[in-house]
Amino acid sequence: MIASLRPAFPRLSVHRMCALLGVPRSLVYRRSRSPDWRTSLLKEVEEIVTTWLGYGYRRVHRELRRRGFTLGEHRVRRVMREEGLWSRSSHRPQGVTRRRKGDAVFPNLVKGRAPESINEIWVADMTRIRTDSGPCYLASLIDLHSRKVVAWSVSRRPNTELALACLEAALEKRRPDAGWIHHSDQGSTYTARDYVSRVLLSKGRMSMSRAGCPIENAFAESFFRTLKSEEVHLNSYASYLELEASLSRYIDGSYNTTRMHSALGYRSPDEFEASPKEGPTN
Repeated sequence: MIASLRPAFPRLSVHRMCALLGVPRSLVYRRSRSPDWRTSLLKEVEEIVTTWLGYGYRRVHRELRRRGFTLGEHRVRRVMREEGLWSRSSHRPQGVTRRRKGDAVFPNLVKGRAPESINEIWVADMTRIRTDSGPCYLASLIDLHSRKVVAWSVSRRPNTELALACLEAALEKRRPDAGWIHHSDQGSTYTARDYVSRVLLSKGRMSMSRAGCPIENAFAESFFRTLKSEEVHLNSYASYLELEASLSRYIDGSYNTTRMHSALGYRSPDEFEASPKEGPTN
């Protein structure tokens, strides 16, 4: 009915015509879709959640919009629920180090503070990853503004050398301005004299979570949770080199470049940093 009337009333929108005739808009749009529309939709949803096992319906919806599908979040959620395409979850990672008695501790400079630009606040942490040849440890530094993993490093031991290797790589790549903030927990790797000295030498300021308060370093914890859910827990690693290659593919090839972040207006960290005007968008 709506289709046959539109030529006679070209200035009336579908919304207005539906209101006048008492016809639900959803019925009009549903009938305008081809019979293969749902099949095509399911194929795209399956491809998205297979590529990004941690994507919930909101991120899937955003990716579908990028691919030209016009539908609402609630329909995406219903389709995913009906087809059993929900994202997987993971357990919270455990800490790997504790502060040594006598090490320096610094106040939390990040709590309640939102960075306004990149290289203003970096958050650091480590996590343990199992391989068939023994445990390995991943150190990372994340830009709090763009959520980008600015540097990461892997080692057999969770020591100061590993943390310093990650820090040196980040400083070389990003060269932050004086006054930048380094935030971490009170692990011995980050309270060590050599590590603190290197941050201060680069004209950075140290910031730390309170002991026993992992929520104050939630952004680093969130990254590890995502990493393990979408990559580590889905694979087994025979060796250190195999793990390192897998982390490179995920962090450098996907997480930073293409994985959408809701806090960034459903853009990847690289897309966010490359945008003319940084800031979340709808």
